[in-house]
Amino acid sequence: MKKNNKNSIFKVVLVVVLLAAILTWILPSTSFNGTISNNGRIQIGFADLFNYLTAIVSYFGYIPLYILAVGGFYGVLYQTNGYRNLLDKIVKTYKGNEWIFLTIVMIVFAVITSVTGLSIGLFVLFPLVITAILLMGYSKITALLTTVGSICVGLMGTTYSVSSIEVLNSYLELSPSSELLTKLIILGVGLILLIVNTLLYAKKHKIDGPRKGFLYPETTNPRAKSWPIVLVLDVVLVLMILSHISWANAFEITFFDDFLKSMNKFTIGEFPIFAKLFGKLTSFGNWQMTDLINVVLVSTVFVGLLGKVKFNDMLNGFGAGAKRALRPAFVTTFVYVLIFISAYHPYILTITKPILSLTEGFNVVTMSAAAFISHFFNVELFYSASSIIAYIVATFKDTTIYGLIAVIWQATYGFAMLFVPTSAVLIMGLSYLNVSYWKWLKAIWKLVLELLVVLLAIFLIIVLI
Repeated sequence: MKKNNKNSIFKVVLVVVLLAAILTWILPSTSFNGTISNNGRIQIGFADLFNYLTAIVSYFGYIPLYILAVGGFYGVLYQTNGYRNLLDKIVKTYKGNEWIFLTIVMIVFAVITSVTGLSIGLFVLFPLVITAILLMGYSKITALLTTVGSICVGLMGTTYSVSSIEVLNSYLELSPSSELLTKLIILGVGLILLIVNTLLYAKKHKIDGPRKGFLYPETTNPRAKSWPIVLVLDVVLVLMILSHISWANAFEITFFDDFLKSMNKFTIGEFPIFAKLFGKLTSFGNWQMTDLINVVLVSTVFVGLLGKVKFNDMLNGFGAGAKRALRPAFVTTFVYVLIFISAYHPYILTITKPILSLTEGFNVVTMSAAAFISHFFNVELFYSASSIIAYIVATFKDTTIYGLIAVIWQATYGFAMLFVPTSAVLIMGLSYLNVSYWKWLKAIWKLVLELLVVLLAIFLIIVLI
């Protein structure tokens, strides 16, 4: 009997959350605010756990809303004949050279993530890219390596995404261009390893014809135009990129900020027409996930209109698509309860402080281990760095190594997100494709080891030179 993996990733996440809760009963809490404070054990209770689950909606509710919005967007696309025609065109274009498509996607996703910091945001392209890959006869693991894998490599080699590493730059007093060459090397080498491993796996697990067990949209009109869909997706992608590049902080370009200020000040008879007409807008470089939700929703309407989808069919399609996205939306959001556990029951420093003390002075191995543990329990780099980076600054006074410390933290974050069960982008991908977490680990363990060796080697070389 075939094993049902429908809820396997949720079970893994639930075990990790319970482990984090149990650790609050075992480990004392340690905090740092200029000096180390030992606060004893701050055990988590059942009421606390449920309160944190409720708090997720307030603090991270934009994540499930975004995933559901993307699901609804593709639900409307399914109502158009042009979407399936677009998929067929992609498959036909790369027939016999499918590896080129995989390589292009990996490079594009990794570079976008490196420059903009988008990770979950790129989910808007997942259904299109993944379905095309499956129609080419590749496996779900290949599709995940191509999408999730490239995003994680982009996070490893974060370059100008100030929003992703602002907490590191703030504590360590670094500029956005600090250790840029090192970051580019990590990005390049990581991409090469990912591409090679993905193509080898893809070739070994390819079949003739599309994979089964996945919902493909059918078409009743092979002549239906696909250009409206391409246009909308291109506009969405361009907006996402432009809106998440740190123009002012990374490149000192204030054009978008200045333009928005001028537009808001523009008046007709002392009446601020644009400010009243458009309301409160956010300039490119300062957008949040909530802004992307609005873009996806507006794009859904345009897709329906351009695809000549009837209003009732549009509503039904959006509802059906959102329903299919419910599981990844819920499981991806559930893992964020770990952030509340780490914040209100701070035992991370209790674990990492002895690790950092294993060697006299700075050591890349112990620093990498401490960073990895913090990433595991904090989900996002901002929170993992905030938990102990102040202690690190107070402990290691040599400012010449601060650039390397920042690189270690961001690189180990992307590395960890490739395989830890607390990786939001990984959980989202596994849930969407209904792939077992253990099957994923079995497929990528060699890549994980290769990346680990390469990262440690790069860190050590930097220390030596």
